[in-house]
Amino acid sequence: MRQKATAARPPANTPGLAVVPGATAGHTVPSLGQQLRDVLPPRRLHSVSLCDHEANVLWLSEGALGPDEHGVVVEALEVLTTDTSSPCHETSLEDGRHALFLPVRAPSGNLVGIAMILADCKSVGDDTVERVTTAPVRAIMQRLAVLMKPGAAHRAGDTHVGGTTTAAISVLERAAESVLAPLPAAAIPPEQVNDILEFELAPEYTPAPPASRLNGSAEIRSSSDMLSLEFVEDAPAAAPKPPRAARPPGVPPVLTEPAPPAVAAVVAAPVSDANLILEVLPFAKLRAGGQTRRFQVVARTSPREAQRDPAALDALIVQRLLGWLAAHRSAWNSQPTSFTVNLSIATLEDERFVQKIAAALNAHGIAADTLGFEIAEALCTQRRAQVERFITQCDKLGAWVVIEDFSFDSQVLPLLRSKAVRLLKIDPKLTSSALKDKFSQALVVAAVQAAKVMGIHCAAKRVDSQAALQWLTAIGCDFAQGTSLAPAHPLEALASSPDPTSRVALVRST
Repeated sequence: MRQKATAARPPANTPGLAVVPGATAGHTVPSLGQQLRDVLPPRRLHSVSLCDHEANVLWLSEGALGPDEHGVVVEALEVLTTDTSSPCHETSLEDGRHALFLPVRAPSGNLVGIAMILADCKSVGDDTVERVTTAPVRAIMQRLAVLMKPGAAHRAGDTHVGGTTTAAISVLERAAESVLAPLPAAAIPPEQVNDILEFELAPEYTPAPPASRLNGSAEIRSSSDMLSLEFVEDAPAAAPKPPRAARPPGVPPVLTEPAPPAVAAVVAAPVSDANLILEVLPFAKLRAGGQTRRFQVVARTSPREAQRDPAALDALIVQRLLGWLAAHRSAWNSQPTSFTVNLSIATLEDERFVQKIAAALNAHGIAADTLGFEIAEALCTQRRAQVERFITQCDKLGAWVVIEDFSFDSQVLPLLRSKAVRLLKIDPKLTSSALKDKFSQALVVAAVQAAKVMGIHCAAKRVDSQAALQWLTAIGCDFAQGTSLAPAHPLEALASSPDPTSRVALVRST
């Protein structure tokens, strides 16, 4: 896809770059990126982008960083890291574009970032380097070096809008109508997004009251006794019914109204978990920062058990999970940890499900934000009213919601207004084809950018390709799941396993 890189041509009479103290006052990486775009020659200029020393995108003037562009950024970083005296690096792409890279160096000479200028090959001449390394450009690069050096403090203006405003929703809805339109210029630095998005969990818990009964009915014999967590609320004892009066001749019998289907299913379903095995699939971090570990709970059961009522099975999974967490608190509460559970349509139709969860959490002294629930995007469109009600209930409880298989459906975007929605999991069909298909690539980039605007984490699932992993990291995706990254393991092994959610080492491997 790319032609061989050409040798860099040093500009004539290039003075040494000295970092001026206070030169970054009032500036941010996005504002300096826009200044760089404005001072460059406009002739056939496609885009300007800023990346850190690990090829992560900090800002783009227009468009998106595709896999081809990401590849040349990685190559340029390697060249400019090795050759510290080179003022720039050039390479050509097969689609007729020419890339020129300007290094962002700390006063010590270490490479802390890079600026990529993409232009039409026809606009490139022998004086190109001289025209893009003028005094204004060098001044901007000096300021960028101060802002991008490791440990630099975040400045006002670098942060993004983390609230769920109507204006943000309008931006997303317009993007859904035209997803291939250029993305907003002010992409947010990944480190700052992590600082804003990180929803830390309290490492300590408040013990439950010394009551021995749950809701005055279910006796709590021990934290490992699963029957004590059965999601069935006993009603107060009713007075004995009076004797049934004799039915007059010719009057038809009165039929009693059956219990609601969702509630009846949970009550009637047998609580048998002998064949149920819980595993946890980690969310591997693609960026440094944050202490919270995140796991998706995966249930393995017998074919017969899998055929039981979906709502009853969901209740049993949550029941088993909370029982284990209560009995093995030290295995997961030494640092902030959260778990997500997939929900079925039947569970979403049960209006009392969240109330039962609240009772179980209180009984075991487990914080509500330890638990998240994954809802497929298809269910969000098919059962919109039930999903909205469930999300509202989770928001009041303090639990959170994951939109799974997110494909940027315009019907789902308004749900992101809720503070309970904290994570989007991109449809794996999009991420698997994004390296080859431009439309899928645009949807993935749009999902990542939308998550940042709304103050939500973004994750990719079934990521088993090194190239896909590197590209997802570069565009700012927060987490990834895949058997080659961190495979699922039994819940019981959580106590002895090393932290599998740490930054994936192979992202930077060659």
